[in-house]
Amino acid sequence: MKNLVVIHMESVSSLIFHMNSQFFPYTRKFQKRCLNYNHYYATATSTAMVLNDITYGDLYRIENTKLFGNFIVTHKKTESFIDVLQKEGYDTLGVHYPAALGNEINPGHMYAQNNDLVNYSNYEKALSDVEKIIDSAVEKRGHFSIYFCNEVSHLCYTDDKKFHIKCPTQRWGYGYRTIDQTVKDLIECLKKKDLLKDTVIILYGDHGDDFYCHDYNGGYTHSIEPYANIIHTPFMIYDERIGNGEINDIICSLDVKQLVYNLLGINIQENKFIFDQYHSRREYVFSRNLFAGQTPEKINGYISNVRKSFGITTPEYSLILTNKGCRLYLNRIDPICNNSVLDYFILYGNKLNHICDIDFLYAHYKSFMGHGTVGEIQRNFKKLQKWMKDELSVLERETKIKNVIAPKSIKKIYYRKNMFRSFMKIKCLYYKKKIAVVTTVFSKKGRKGR
Repeated sequence: MKNLVVIHMESVSSLIFHMNSQFFPYTRKFQKRCLNYNHYYATATSTAMVLNDITYGDLYRIENTKLFGNFIVTHKKTESFIDVLQKEGYDTLGVHYPAALGNEINPGHMYAQNNDLVNYSNYEKALSDVEKIIDSAVEKRGHFSIYFCNEVSHLCYTDDKKFHIKCPTQRWGYGYRTIDQTVKDLIECLKKKDLLKDTVIILYGDHGDDFYCHDYNGGYTHSIEPYANIIHTPFMIYDERIGNGEINDIICSLDVKQLVYNLLGINIQENKFIFDQYHSRREYVFSRNLFAGQTPEKINGYISNVRKSFGITTPEYSLILTNKGCRLYLNRIDPICNNSVLDYFILYGNKLNHICDIDFLYAHYKSFMGHGTVGEIQRNFKKLQKWMKDELSVLERETKIKNVIAPKSIKKIYYRKNMFRSFMKIKCLYYKKKIAVVTTVFSKKGRKGR
């Protein structure tokens, strides 16, 4: 069996990771030795929720939670992969640096049933304890598992240096540089002890941030709707036996547990989507921003005044559902989910119709929405809408919570722009111009005939 190191990259989306290579020099270099998943999506926009989903592979385990920080645990017999590794004789350590705020992580035992992440206020002490666990396992000729969460890149966490950086861009970038330093420190430690070849390393981003690009959301930049630019994050696996490369399979946080079992040679099969050791047969990922039991407009906890929302994501589409209705984004064309294509449609019952004829519209729009695009959007919306209904039905059955979101919301569009009015103005101008031209020509012909 192999050793395991899992590195949590806080608030690192794929967009941030790829557009700011200067923040991640060591990680980007190490990435070339890894198996990279191009379509990994987090199952939540909250660190704690993603952590639970990764370690337990159980989306419903803490969904009954009503107040963030006061976690209600169901499915109490479900084991974290950490619990399983401990039974297999692994020495384990879960690190959280800096110390978590309030009841943010451990009360729900999101790391493991029998252990919690250890809060560290001193980074060097955390690294020292990691080395002790490794040395202890090697001395016993056993195996170790390290789970390291450095959250200095989180907006609300800081170390002594970050606290004094006044420029917001520099402060933001410094947080990501600390993530890269953690990746370097852990991997160099394994190299020094000649253990890299015997270790599986998983690096994942938990979510990105959205700096009020869509809405203010009570001041929150994550824990908001699961837009693709937030839940599409880096995910890479280092395993000397596999080598490097890219995988276009869709995977999510819930699949990590099975990947760990497969890569460590533990004979447990819980996940129907993961096959052939590290491939996936998923069609989509279901994500959410709040626990099913939360009603953010009524509570006074860590999270308030944030719309509850759910998402169905594929590499091409993101369907976002809130109580206000549906929005649909084309992920690859619009990676920041800025333009909901449903703004150009009207939903009559179960039928999605384009708001008007496109002949009079500008050539760029006709080229974009023409050539069968309207039909493709209509078909995919129907498919994603069905998947959303199915996932919400299972969520309500598992939690016994009725109407986790208003039932009628999935049958309406949450408009961000009034394109119907805009297009009607264009149509009027177009036909007025055309009529004017025809009238002029007719008048000239008339005068000539006389």
